[in-house]
This record gives sequence, structure tokens and C-alpha cells, in this order.
Amino acid sequence: MNKFGLATLALSAAAFASPLTWDKLIKSVDDDPRYQTAQKRAEMTSTGRSTKLWDKLELRYKLDGFSFASHDFELRVVPKAFGEGSADRDHWEAQAAYQKAHLAADRGVLLYDRYERGIHYLLRQRMNQLTKELYQVNLDRIEVLHLKSGSPSFNPQELMDAIEKEADLRAELISDSTSLEFYTVKLHQWVPDFDTVELDSSWLPSIEDVIKQLEGGVTVDENFPLMAMAAGKLKEEKSKARQDMASDRDYISHIGIGYSMKIESMMEKYKDLDAYDVYGTGSYSDYKSEFEKETGCTSQLGCTSTARVLVPETDNRKTADKFFANLAFRLPFFDSNKDSQLRAQVADLDAEGDYMDDVRDINQKVAKLVEEINSLVSQWKVQKEFVEQVTSNSIFEQFAKNAGSDPLLQLRARESAIASNVKAIKLENEIYNRYLALLQYAGVLSEEGVLNHLQKGLK
Repeated sequence: MNKFGLATLALSAAAFASPLTWDKLIKSVDDDPRYQTAQKRAEMTSTGRSTKLWDKLELRYKLDGFSFASHDFELRVVPKAFGEGSADRDHWEAQAAYQKAHLAADRGVLLYDRYERGIHYLLRQRMNQLTKELYQVNLDRIEVLHLKSGSPSFNPQELMDAIEKEADLRAELISDSTSLEFYTVKLHQWVPDFDTVELDSSWLPSIEDVIKQLEGGVTVDENFPLMAMAAGKLKEEKSKARQDMASDRDYISHIGIGYSMKIESMMEKYKDLDAYDVYGTGSYSDYKSEFEKETGCTSQLGCTSTARVLVPETDNRKTADKFFANLAFRLPFFDSNKDSQLRAQVADLDAEGDYMDDVRDINQKVAKLVEEINSLVSQWKVQKEFVEQVTSNSIFEQFAKNAGSDPLLQLRARESAIASNVKAIKLENEIYNRYLALLQYAGVLSEEGVLNHLQKGLK
């Protein structure tokens, strides 16, 4: 039963774990939290902003007296300042363009990290293999020197140097192993579910292909994400300055329309009543007792006094008169817009200055990368030419003519060829690093989907 369970677990592990490939490594960018955050930010700004003709809409209420008989309701609109709507749209579009460029730049950074780590892993593997070959050559040298220990040409210092070099090469092999483990751990952070690393070296472009990509130089244009970000930032800052300037043109403070409602059952007013109002056919005969109490009169005859009494009131207004309008203007003749205009001009100049600084910085960095790659390629060619000479045995033949069949000289030639190959790989690492940076600047690494960005190149 236990054996069956262990076998099941082993099969499950084999089913879920698979080798790490370039496709998996590139696709892991889509699941990166930083990229997902940038996507959400870009989506929020790309949906557009609702266009309104007002800044705010208010419903106002006024209670006229605590008798609760008179109520005023008003719908008040605070309109946008003249030109503020178009300035808002421009600002929103600039924000959307900037965030879109920011998303592309973020994807380029994340993909650069993955490509760089994958390339370093492959090149470190090649260096590790060459270090093993150097180690074996050095062991052969030690063996030859031991065999020559009794001859007159034996130099004990050479043996000591070879023994010391063996220790250095063993340390280098340990360093290679540690570095490969470190790279594997880093790769696991991006793609957790893999058991082995199977990054195909054919995915990398040859150095000759990289050289072709740089023929004629690299022209910086608006398709570069950092250039698009700089342009978006320039437009955003200019539109913000226009927003601020437009907000000063709020010549209409508010527009309102309202309705005045009165409840007759709660409406009363003080009225001076005389005897004619309360006696006989007077309109306020219901208030005769209050009148007599205040004046002391008992009949209309001879009564000249008046009494102040609360009596009902009716709302005899026309329906049209129950509505009212409210309009407020700001008098711009006593204001000065010169300050806001000056601020807008200064803001535009500052934004243009920042944009030019960004453009110059990007151009300088791209030009420097191209120059460094060309310099490194020249050094790489020298090392590869030497390796090719050794590989073709032309140097061995020269050594054989000059020194016969001395194995130490032949080992030295082999060691020089391997050392030159190591230097060439280190130079390739530097070249690929800068080539990756160029692809990132050019926006090639910002392209979505699983594709070979390295082979796609700059052109």
C-alpha cells in the first residue's frame, strides 16, 4: 500500500512539474503583480471620462419661518468654466497615453530581467564546461611535470604554479555551481513549477546577427516607450496648465431654478380687526370673543377700538409666480487673469524643458550602448579568431615546427584557446546585456505574447 502511494506521488509530481523553457519564462510576465497593477492603471484611464457641462449640481432647501408654512426648493447648477471641458478631455487623453506608455515600459523592464537571467544561466553553463576543460588541461600539465621531474629541463616552479592553479580552478568550479543554483532560485521566483532548466541556446541570436542589427546605428523615435512616456508627460503637464487657466474663467457662478411652496393650513398672520370685521357680516366673526376680550366692546355701536389677532391666510399667487430663478455672475473686470496666464506659460516652458532633457538623455544612453557594443564586438572578434586558429591546428603546427613534440607547449596552446573562449563568452555576456537594453529602449521587449524578442531584433 505504501509503495503504491509513493508511486502515485511520484507520477503526480512528474505530471505537474515540467522543464523551464523560454516560452514559460516569457509568459510568466503576464502573472507578475507589477505588470498586473500597471494593466489595471492603464485600463482605468483608457475607459474615458464622462463629459459634463457642470462642476456640481445642488438641491437646496429653505424653510421660511418655524411655522413650517413656507418652503423653498431650488435646483442649482454650478457650470464649468469656459474652456474647462475641452481642457479636461485633453488632460484625460494625455493621462491615458502616458499610462499606456508606462505599461509598455513596465513590461519591457520585467522581460529584460527574465531574458538577462536566462542568458546568464546559459552562458554560465558554457563557462562551467570550459572551466572543466581548463581544469583537465591543468591536471595533464601536472602529470607531465611529474614525469619530467628527473630531467634537466624540469622547473619545480612550473609544478608549484600548476598546483596552485588547480586550487584556483576548483574554486572557480564551485563558484560556477553556486551561481547556477542562484540563477535557478531566481528563475523559480518567476516560474515556480519546473524541475529542470531547459533554456534552448538556439533562442539567442548570434553575435553576427547583433552586429547586423546595429548597422547604420539606432534611431530613437516616438515608438520608444520612454519617448512615449516623455511625450505623454509633456502633454499631461500642458493640459494641466490649461485646466488651471480655464478654471479662472468661471464667469457664471451658478444658475438655479426653484419652487416656493406654502401650506395654507399652517399660514397665519396678525391683523388689526375693528368692530366692522367681527360684528354683523364681518369676515372675521369667528374672532368676536377674542376681539371683545381685547377691546372690552360688546357690540358694534360706539366701538372704535381695534384688536391685533392671528387670522388665517391664503396663498393667492398664480402658479407661475410660485417658481423663481437664481443667477449669479462674477465680474471679471475687477480681476486679473495675467497671473494665471503667466503661470501657464511658465508651466509650458518647464514641461518642454523636461521633455527635451528626457529626449537628450534617451538618445545619449542609446548612442552609448551602441558604442559599447561595437567596442565589445571588436574585442570578441580578436578572441574568436585566436580560438579558430587553435581549433584549425595552425598554431599546433607552428609549435610542432618550433618545439618538436613538447607536450607542455601543446597544453599551453590548448589552455590559451580555452582561456580565449572564456573571455569571448564573458564579452558575449556584456554584449547581450547591452543588446537587451537596446531592445528594451526600442520597445521590442514591450510587445505582448510569447515570441522570441531577441531574434526579432531592432529592425
